[in-house]
Amino acid sequence: MLTRKEFVTSMVLAAASTALPTGLQTPAAKKPGDDITLDDLKAVEKLAGIEYTDAERKALLEEVKSFRRGYETVRAEPITYMTEPRTVFTPLGGGSLPDSRVRVATTRTSISRQGMSAEQIAFLSLRQLAHLVKTRQITSKDLTTIYLDRLKRYGPPLQCVVTLTEELAMRQAERADREIAAGRYRGPLHGIPYGIKDLFATKGIRTTWGAEPYKDQVPDYDATVVQRLEQAGAVLVAKLTMGALALGDVWFGGVTKNPWNPKQGSSGSSAGSGSATAAGLVGFAIGTETLGSITSPSVRCRVTGLRPTYGRISRFGGMALSYTMDKVGPMCREVEDCALVFAALCGADPKDPSSVSRPFDYRPRRDLRGARIGYVEGKTSIDVSKDPFLENLRRLGAELRPVKFTPVPEGMINILDVECGSAFDEFTRGELIDQLKNSPWPVTFRASRYVPAVEYLQAQRARTLLMERFERELGDLDAYVESGIGSTIVHTNLTGHPQIVIPQGDDGKGNSVARSIIGRLYKEDRLLQIARLAQEGSDFHRQHPRL
Repeated sequence: MLTRKEFVTSMVLAAASTALPTGLQTPAAKKPGDDITLDDLKAVEKLAGIEYTDAERKALLEEVKSFRRGYETVRAEPITYMTEPRTVFTPLGGGSLPDSRVRVATTRTSISRQGMSAEQIAFLSLRQLAHLVKTRQITSKDLTTIYLDRLKRYGPPLQCVVTLTEELAMRQAERADREIAAGRYRGPLHGIPYGIKDLFATKGIRTTWGAEPYKDQVPDYDATVVQRLEQAGAVLVAKLTMGALALGDVWFGGVTKNPWNPKQGSSGSSAGSGSATAAGLVGFAIGTETLGSITSPSVRCRVTGLRPTYGRISRFGGMALSYTMDKVGPMCREVEDCALVFAALCGADPKDPSSVSRPFDYRPRRDLRGARIGYVEGKTSIDVSKDPFLENLRRLGAELRPVKFTPVPEGMINILDVECGSAFDEFTRGELIDQLKNSPWPVTFRASRYVPAVEYLQAQRARTLLMERFERELGDLDAYVESGIGSTIVHTNLTGHPQIVIPQGDDGKGNSVARSIIGRLYKEDRLLQIARLAQEGSDFHRQHPRL
């Protein structure tokens, strides 16, 4: 009996041997994989932490050679950067629901523009800006001019801007003013200038991914996020910097700065989104996170950043790093701003099979009675009465209790390594990778080749166990609190849970301080209700840097 592979091989060889008459046949050309030896197999076994006998190696040698030949046939296929694997990650309890209504009711504002300087206007919250635009106390064109002037003035020293989209912005602002004057108000984002991380495709406008090899890349389509913001009437004023290929705050133009302490980088990879929002250069910004890329710059730059549940906002048109970990979210000045932007962006997209439609019903609450909130302790226990942030939650009626989580197995980070290696496979095998400077990515992309496919799938299976265990350890909590980005940043980026960062000033030494609140899957409305009340216990989000 022949195995399936032996049968296919024999058919190919038989066809080759009869292709030419006897006597005219030429020696078979050397094929990829023919030079693989038993010693090569031993070396791979050592890397994988396994060991076979010589007899076992001899038996599988031809099979391995055929694998190598097969790689060439797959590489010859027209796989583009937008081609995703047909595996879709879904957090526990995932999928779209029939009733997926989106409703937002924010706290009222009666703010008046009278007597306000341009700088004061620039640092208003999105909620306040929306009120001024809706009541026609300021035109979108005037507001856009304020932010464009600030982008031109402060963008270069902060190194947070890749491309000003001035011409587009003025067209969008003028259209918003015409529509609002005619009574066609689209909602709270209508006429509001924003900036977007430069990994989202913008038709006819370069999208550089922060990396030298792609600095002249100009897509011919818009990302879904860009389309939805245009539908909401928002005004795109700038493509903002990002760490090269979504890592850190170093891009091909330099290091993006933290406006509060320009001696520091802004952290990343949503570097420009954090810096520009903190500096009052945009009304709000859009970032992405795979493993800390929204939360970390939000902490450093003291902005309020929301990383939603995986799949709640479409990834289509964004640079892929990890197919099963990439998430899109807003970076704003206050919690309710995040609710407004999230409401405009959330929902399933046919172009992103991982995206889902779920209900979102955000309504401000007066207190936290009935809320169960955990807090993660470090090496020493926390005295809630001496922790202003936690004490405020308890004063508002929340039940507080400590919570602990089982550490994540170290090998599960292989999921990110392998997926980014796949996303940038053609780049890594080509010459463009040599143009990528001051980045650790080449090492990671190349090293991903040494992770066996079986180990990647085993890590994904272990991820299922992690997700189930994490839910059990959460118990009946509505949310839990951590310091900074938190010790569970790896947990929650693997499980897909939402997280919001709330700035808390600094430590007196120029280092920013923040708290994070992590919520339940698909419960952004509940998370934002808790976060708003937690934020209103102080005025850190109303402070801004002196530039």
